[in-house]
Amino acid sequence: MRAIRKHLGVTQERLAELSGLSVNFISRLERTNDQNVSLKSLRRIANALQIPITQLLENTNFNNNEPSETQNNYYKVDQLCFELKSKDPKTAIELTDSFLNILKYTK
Repeated sequence: MRAIRKHLGVTQERLAELSGLSVNFISRLERTNDQNVSLKSLRRIANALQIPITQLLENTNFNNNEPSETQNNYYKVDQLCFELKSKDPKTAIELTDSFLNILKYTK
């Protein structure tokens, strides 16, 4: 979570404010591997960071401050999907079709 938060340029204080959780809780969550955290808290953190909750579950590395290249790639794909899902269905389909056409003509 720390890697994602830092990658997005969000401080612990700002994340606490946006999520409604305490700075102490955010700090403990980032420092320890065996935190018992509720799905509700994870959802609040994901919403505050404007990322899918799966991003927190799949790519959290509590002992690493820098996201790996793989984490960055997954983040970008997840972010693209998250943004598409936030669009109305017609726009999402048009954007997806356009993106697939672009991919078709790139190597």
